[in-house]
Amino acid sequence: MNYEPEDFARSLLAELKIKRADNPEAVAARLRLRIEEVDFENLEGALVFRVDRAKGIISINKNIREIGRRNFTICHEIAHFVLPSHGSVKCKSKEIESWSNRINLQEIEANRFASELLLPKNEIYQIINNKVSIETAKAIAKNFNTSLTATLLKCSEVTDESCAVIWSIDGRIEWVKKNENFNFFIPKKDLDNDSVAYQLFKDNSNQEGEKAVYAETWVSDDNLQSDLQIWEESISMPNYNGVLTLLSLI
Repeated sequence: MNYEPEDFARSLLAELKIKRADNPEAVAARLRLRIEEVDFENLEGALVFRVDRAKGIISINKNIREIGRRNFTICHEIAHFVLPSHGSVKCKSKEIESWSNRINLQEIEANRFASELLLPKNEIYQIINNKVSIETAKAIAKNFNTSLTATLLKCSEVTDESCAVIWSIDGRIEWVKKNENFNFFIPKKDLDNDSVAYQLFKDNSNQEGEKAVYAETWVSDDNLQSDLQIWEESISMPNYNGVLTLLSLI
Protein backbone atom coordinates (compact mmCIF):
# COMPACT_ATOMS: atom_id res chain seq x y z
CA MET A 1 0.00 0.00 0.00
CA ASN A 2 1.26 3.45 -0.92
CA TYR A 3 0.93 6.00 1.86
CA GLU A 4 0.50 9.67 1.03
CA PRO A 5 1.98 12.51 3.16
CA GLU A 6 -1.50 13.21 4.52
CA ASP A 7 -1.73 9.61 5.78
CA PHE A 8 1.45 10.05 7.80
CA ALA A 9 0.13 13.32 9.23
CA ARG A 10 -3.12 11.67 10.31
CA SER A 11 -1.19 8.75 11.82
CA LEU A 12 0.94 11.16 13.85
CA LEU A 13 -2.15 12.98 15.13
CA ALA A 14 -3.66 9.64 16.16
CA GLU A 15 -0.42 8.56 17.85
CA LEU A 16 -0.25 11.82 19.81
CA LYS A 17 -4.01 11.66 20.53
CA ILE A 18 -4.68 15.19 19.34
CA LYS A 19 -7.25 16.54 16.91
CA ARG A 20 -4.82 18.79 15.07
CA ALA A 21 -1.44 20.45 15.62
CA ASP A 22 -2.74 23.65 17.20
CA ASN A 23 0.56 23.85 19.10
CA PRO A 24 3.29 22.76 16.65
CA GLU A 25 6.05 23.44 19.17
CA ALA A 26 4.47 20.94 21.57
CA VAL A 27 4.27 18.38 18.75
CA ALA A 28 7.95 18.95 17.99
CA ALA A 29 8.83 18.53 21.67
CA ARG A 30 7.03 15.19 21.86
CA LEU A 31 9.12 14.04 18.90
CA ARG A 32 12.25 15.25 20.74
CA LEU A 33 12.84 18.00 18.22
CA ARG A 34 14.25 21.15 19.77
CA ILE A 35 13.30 24.46 18.13
CA GLU A 36 15.73 27.32 17.79
CA GLU A 37 15.36 30.68 16.07
CA VAL A 38 18.07 31.71 13.62
CA ASP A 39 18.70 34.89 11.64
CA PHE A 40 18.47 33.25 8.21
CA GLU A 41 18.70 35.28 5.01
CA ASN A 42 17.20 33.05 2.32
CA LEU A 43 16.00 30.13 4.41
CA GLU A 44 12.70 29.74 6.24
CA GLY A 45 13.63 26.64 8.19
CA ALA A 46 16.07 23.77 8.52
CA LEU A 47 16.23 20.35 10.15
CA VAL A 48 19.07 18.20 11.42
CA PHE A 49 18.60 14.94 13.31
CA ARG A 50 20.41 11.82 14.45
CA VAL A 51 20.59 8.89 12.08
CA ASP A 52 18.36 6.85 14.40
CA ARG A 53 15.83 9.74 14.46
CA ALA A 54 15.93 9.73 18.26
CA LYS A 55 16.09 13.53 18.36
CA GLY A 56 16.94 16.57 16.30
CA ILE A 57 16.87 20.34 15.93
CA ILE A 58 14.45 22.50 13.93
CA SER A 59 15.84 25.91 13.05
CA ILE A 60 13.28 28.61 12.23
CA ASN A 61 13.89 32.00 10.65
CA LYS A 62 13.39 34.44 13.52
CA ASN A 63 12.20 37.09 11.06
CA ILE A 64 8.99 35.25 10.14
CA ARG A 65 6.27 37.82 10.79
CA GLU A 66 3.04 35.82 10.96
CA ILE A 67 2.26 33.11 13.51
CA GLY A 68 0.50 31.09 10.81
CA ARG A 69 3.58 31.06 8.61
CA ARG A 70 5.76 30.13 11.59
CA ASN A 71 3.46 27.26 12.55
CA PHE A 72 3.43 25.96 8.99
CA THR A 73 7.22 26.09 8.79
CA ILE A 74 7.59 24.09 12.01
CA CYS A 75 5.16 21.46 10.73
CA HIS A 76 6.96 21.43 7.38
CA GLU A 77 10.22 20.57 9.16
CA ILE A 78 8.43 17.95 11.27
CA ALA A 79 7.37 16.40 7.96
CA HIS A 80 10.99 15.98 6.90
CA PHE A 81 11.60 14.20 10.21
CA VAL A 82 8.57 11.87 9.95
CA LEU A 83 8.30 11.06 6.25
CA PRO A 84 10.31 8.06 5.02
CA SER A 85 13.26 8.83 2.73
CA HIS A 86 13.36 12.45 3.92
CA GLY A 87 16.41 13.66 5.78
CA SER A 88 18.19 16.66 7.23
CA VAL A 89 17.39 19.61 5.03
CA LYS A 90 17.52 23.37 4.50
CA CYS A 91 14.26 24.88 3.23
CA LYS A 92 14.15 28.10 1.26
CA SER A 93 11.44 30.67 1.92
CA LYS A 94 10.01 30.20 -1.58
CA GLU A 95 9.52 26.46 -0.93
CA ILE A 96 7.26 26.81 2.12
CA GLU A 97 3.52 26.69 1.26
CA SER A 98 4.43 26.61 -2.44
CA TRP A 99 2.98 24.54 -5.27
CA SER A 100 5.50 25.65 -7.86
CA ASN A 101 6.73 22.89 -10.16
CA ARG A 102 10.21 24.33 -9.74
CA ILE A 103 10.61 22.95 -6.21
CA ASN A 104 11.51 19.33 -5.54
CA LEU A 105 9.06 16.58 -4.66
CA GLN A 106 10.12 16.28 -1.03
CA GLU A 107 9.29 19.94 -0.40
CA ILE A 108 5.84 19.43 -1.93
CA GLU A 109 5.34 16.36 0.26
CA ALA A 110 6.39 18.30 3.36
CA ASN A 111 3.89 21.04 2.48
CA ARG A 112 1.11 18.47 2.10
CA PHE A 113 1.99 16.86 5.44
CA ALA A 114 2.08 20.24 7.22
CA SER A 115 -1.28 21.22 5.73
CA GLU A 116 -2.99 18.08 7.01
CA LEU A 117 -1.32 18.32 10.42
CA LEU A 118 -2.58 21.88 10.92
CA LEU A 119 -5.82 21.73 8.93
CA PRO A 120 -7.24 18.20 8.93
CA LYS A 121 -9.34 17.60 5.84
CA ASN A 122 -12.39 16.19 7.62
CA GLU A 123 -12.56 19.05 10.10
CA ILE A 124 -12.24 21.75 7.44
CA TYR A 125 -14.86 20.07 5.26
CA GLN A 126 -17.38 20.26 8.09
CA ILE A 127 -16.59 23.93 8.77
CA ILE A 128 -16.85 25.30 5.24
CA ASN A 129 -20.13 23.54 4.43
CA ASN A 130 -18.94 23.23 0.82
CA LYS A 131 -18.63 27.02 0.40
CA VAL A 132 -15.21 28.54 -0.25
CA SER A 133 -14.26 32.20 -0.04
CA ILE A 134 -11.31 34.24 1.13
CA GLU A 135 -13.44 35.54 4.01
CA THR A 136 -14.15 31.98 5.15
CA ALA A 137 -10.46 31.12 4.90
CA LYS A 138 -9.58 34.23 6.94
CA ALA A 139 -11.91 33.17 9.75
CA ILE A 140 -10.51 29.64 9.84
CA ALA A 141 -6.92 30.89 9.70
CA LYS A 142 -7.57 33.17 12.67
CA ASN A 143 -9.16 30.37 14.68
CA PHE A 144 -6.54 27.75 13.79
CA ASN A 145 -3.48 30.06 13.87
CA THR A 146 -2.66 29.09 10.31
CA SER A 147 -1.61 31.15 7.30
CA LEU A 148 -4.21 32.42 4.86
CA THR A 149 -2.43 30.70 1.97
CA ALA A 150 -2.40 27.26 3.60
CA THR A 151 -5.99 27.66 4.77
CA LEU A 152 -7.35 28.76 1.40
CA LEU A 153 -5.54 25.87 -0.28
CA LYS A 154 -7.10 23.36 2.12
CA CYS A 155 -10.59 24.88 1.68
CA SER A 156 -10.21 24.62 -2.09
CA GLU A 157 -9.02 21.04 -1.78
CA VAL A 158 -11.95 19.75 0.28
CA THR A 159 -14.87 21.54 -1.39
CA ASP A 160 -17.00 20.03 -4.15
CA GLU A 161 -17.01 23.42 -5.89
CA SER A 162 -14.80 24.00 -8.93
CA CYS A 163 -12.06 26.37 -7.87
CA ALA A 164 -8.37 27.18 -8.09
CA VAL A 165 -5.89 29.03 -5.90
CA ILE A 166 -3.25 31.19 -7.58
CA TRP A 167 -0.17 32.93 -6.20
CA SER A 168 1.26 35.86 -8.15
CA ILE A 169 4.44 37.84 -7.56
CA ASP A 170 5.31 41.17 -9.18
CA GLY A 171 2.32 40.95 -11.51
CA ARG A 172 3.04 37.43 -12.80
CA ILE A 173 1.50 34.06 -11.92
CA GLU A 174 3.99 32.06 -9.85
CA TRP A 175 1.99 28.89 -9.21
CA VAL A 176 -1.51 27.47 -9.59
CA LYS A 177 -3.25 24.81 -7.47
CA LYS A 178 -6.53 23.62 -8.98
CA ASN A 179 -8.87 21.26 -7.19
CA GLU A 180 -10.03 18.10 -8.95
CA ASN A 181 -13.23 19.76 -10.20
CA PHE A 182 -11.55 22.70 -11.94
CA ASN A 183 -10.74 21.44 -15.43
CA PHE A 184 -9.47 24.57 -17.17
CA PHE A 185 -5.80 25.26 -17.87
CA ILE A 186 -4.32 28.36 -16.22
CA PRO A 187 -0.94 29.25 -17.75
CA LYS A 188 1.85 30.97 -15.87
CA LYS A 189 1.88 34.41 -17.44
CA ASP A 190 1.74 38.12 -16.72
CA LEU A 191 -1.57 39.02 -15.12
CA ASP A 192 -4.34 40.24 -17.40
CA ASN A 193 -5.19 43.93 -16.99
CA ASP A 194 -8.83 43.03 -16.34
CA SER A 195 -8.07 40.84 -13.33
CA VAL A 196 -8.57 42.03 -9.77
CA ALA A 197 -5.09 40.72 -8.95
CA TYR A 198 -3.54 43.01 -11.57
CA GLN A 199 -5.36 46.02 -10.15
CA LEU A 200 -4.11 45.22 -6.65
CA PHE A 201 -0.52 45.29 -7.88
CA LYS A 202 -1.17 48.60 -9.64
CA ASP A 203 -3.04 50.28 -6.77
CA ASN A 204 -1.36 49.82 -3.40
CA SER A 205 -4.23 51.58 -1.61
CA ASN A 206 -6.52 48.59 -2.15
CA GLN A 207 -5.93 45.40 -0.17
CA GLU A 208 -8.49 43.09 -1.72
CA GLY A 209 -11.35 42.86 -4.19
CA GLU A 210 -13.72 40.52 -5.97
CA LYS A 211 -15.81 40.50 -9.12
CA ALA A 212 -16.96 38.37 -12.05
CA VAL A 213 -14.43 38.34 -14.88
CA TYR A 214 -14.41 36.68 -18.26
CA ALA A 215 -12.77 33.28 -17.97
CA GLU A 216 -10.23 34.18 -20.66
CA THR A 217 -8.77 36.69 -18.18
CA TRP A 218 -7.19 33.70 -16.45
CA VAL A 219 -7.90 30.58 -18.48
CA SER A 220 -6.35 29.35 -21.73
CA ASP A 221 -8.56 26.90 -23.63
CA ASP A 222 -9.25 26.65 -27.37
CA ASN A 223 -12.81 25.52 -26.67
CA LEU A 224 -13.55 28.25 -24.12
CA GLN A 225 -16.90 29.99 -24.56
CA SER A 226 -16.27 33.68 -25.17
CA ASP A 227 -18.95 34.78 -22.71
CA LEU A 228 -18.04 32.36 -19.90
CA GLN A 229 -17.40 34.14 -16.61
CA ILE A 230 -15.69 33.08 -13.39
CA TRP A 231 -15.67 34.67 -9.95
CA GLU A 232 -12.36 36.13 -8.82
CA GLU A 233 -11.42 37.00 -5.25
CA SER A 234 -7.94 38.42 -4.71
CA ILE A 235 -6.10 39.77 -1.68
CA SER A 236 -2.81 41.64 -1.54
CA MET A 237 -0.05 40.22 0.67
CA PRO A 238 2.53 43.04 0.68
CA ASN A 239 4.91 41.29 3.10
CA TYR A 240 5.62 38.83 0.28
CA ASN A 241 5.12 41.25 -2.62
CA GLY A 242 2.35 38.95 -3.81
CA VAL A 243 -1.36 38.53 -4.41
CA LEU A 244 -3.38 35.46 -3.47
CA THR A 245 -6.34 34.65 -5.72
CA LEU A 246 -9.32 32.30 -5.53
CA LEU A 247 -11.14 31.51 -8.78
CA SER A 248 -14.54 29.80 -8.72
CA LEU A 249 -16.86 28.77 -11.52
CA ILE A 250 -20.11 30.73 -11.49
